Amino acid sequence: MSENARCGQGDWPWLASLLLVGCLTLIAFALNAYSFTEGQDGVPLDDAWIHFQFARNLARGDGLSFNPGQPTSGSTSPLWTLLLAAVYLVGGRFPVAGQALSAVCYLAMLAATYALGKQLTGHRWAAWLAGMVVGLNGRMVWAGLSALEVCLFAALSLLAIGAHLSDRRQHRYRLRTAALFGLAALSRPEGYLLFALSVADHIWSILRATHHESRITNHELSFTSYVSRLIRQVPLLPIFLFVLIVLPYLLFSYHTSGHLLPNTYHAKATFSLLPDRQFRDFLSASATYLILDNPLLLPFFLLGLILLLFERVSLLSLWCIGLPLAYAFMRASLYQHGRYLMVLVPCNAVVAVWGLLKMQKVAQRRGWLRWGAPPASTGHPPRVRGGLRGGQKSALAILASLLIVAGTAWRLPEMAGLYARNVDDINQMHVRLGHWVKENTPPDAVVALNDIGAIAYISEREVVDLAGLVTPEITPALRAPGQTQPLIDFLARRGVEYVVIFPNWFPGLAARDDVLQEVHRVTLENRTITGGETMVVYRADWRR
Repeated sequence: MSENARCGQGDWPWLASLLLVGCLTLIAFALNAYSFTEGQDGVPLDDAWIHFQFARNLARGDGLSFNPGQPTSGSTSPLWTLLLAAVYLVGGRFPVAGQALSAVCYLAMLAATYALGKQLTGHRWAAWLAGMVVGLNGRMVWAGLSALEVCLFAALSLLAIGAHLSDRRQHRYRLRTAALFGLAALSRPEGYLLFALSVADHIWSILRATHHESRITNHELSFTSYVSRLIRQVPLLPIFLFVLIVLPYLLFSYHTSGHLLPNTYHAKATFSLLPDRQFRDFLSASATYLILDNPLLLPFFLLGLILLLFERVSLLSLWCIGLPLAYAFMRASLYQHGRYLMVLVPCNAVVAVWGLLKMQKVAQRRGWLRWGAPPASTGHPPRVRGGLRGGQKSALAILASLLIVAGTAWRLPEMAGLYARNVDDINQMHVRLGHWVKENTPPDAVVALNDIGAIAYISEREVVDLAGLVTPEITPALRAPGQTQPLIDFLARRGVEYVVIFPNWFPGLAARDDVLQEVHRVTLENRTITGGETMVVYRADWRR
């Protein structure tokens, strides 16, 4: 890690150009979607409407609830819910207000990427390049307009990792660092893994330092002394602060569901250490996204990933490797443009650029190249003019930067089109059905849904969640042998009057025309993001 790591006045031109590019990509995506949807507002995923529902209820004084008056730990991002609720309280209206908030987090993520890149390499050029790789990544622009918590978690993770790397050099663990990890954990449950890795990395650094010290002094420590010194260095106060930050939501979750983690984990996750086909499929999909993000940087990313494990910055490598493995062991599915691993895009970019600089140094030592990155003291982005000293090496650096940026930006048109079509899909199916339910069902009707976002938010009907995210008590029925009848029994007990589902998700239930009567359906042509082509509304009569 470079000594010249702090950002100063000379960094502002670089940051300004980076943020300008970020703003332009956001505007381009938004305008393209606005044109494609013929002027309709919207988000590219129904999950954003779930956050809006939690936030509106919180702002209205109904606490953390999806159905008003029914507390639930269905939100995987209580910090994001709190921020959205604050925006709603000051007059912001969804979905636009949520998109504006995620766009701000997207720009903060770019600045955090630059800061971490500068801290790691000491080069403004390298930090700017890492930021550009992120800013022109179409998946991250999609996230920046999604009204989801992706960019918030990414920004907080980058800041926490940067603080940890600074602490690690001085063999300490500050309370500020623990607080950043705590906020990251409140923005996504994966933050617990990141904090655990940081503590493990801190302890490992102490072990290495102790071993190195004993070798220098030629004084072999006894096992008891070794363990005693290690225990004294465990960051107990930072761990306590981290627990203090996350404990309220953990207790709330336990009180409402009987589990410490949000309902989503128990509804979707099936943990197994056996590397079966689903495990391999997830890692294969992760590798595909990694390659598509920037194929030119892939070899440098792999180089950086390996070398960083042996440097004093191993947390970056541990995080880039550990998160995909954790998801694979939980048998997660990497759909929706790989959004669960989008948080790694900035980290991957920083690792790749660091690996590029390492390769450059090797090439220079071996005489393969005679050029280098612009020095860290440069205050402005590199320019090439006739007669400039070092003009040739600056030209080569610019050429390399352009190639690397192009290696990411080539997918921008494709992702801009996908973003627009995703927004249109959600508007044409979920938003339209939300208005239909509001206009065609009694205000006190209970509706069972398998996609609970926009339909619940717009209709303001009481919801039974067929996925178990906000109705965790349905999970035993979903997992029971012969799922259909236990599900019907559960819905009848809850007084459900309407069922809105993808028939391909619940074929047994959809086939029960003795208790369900179809009253409305919406079908999409060439769907891009929804769970099925057709969503059907059924009127239920459990007495038949």
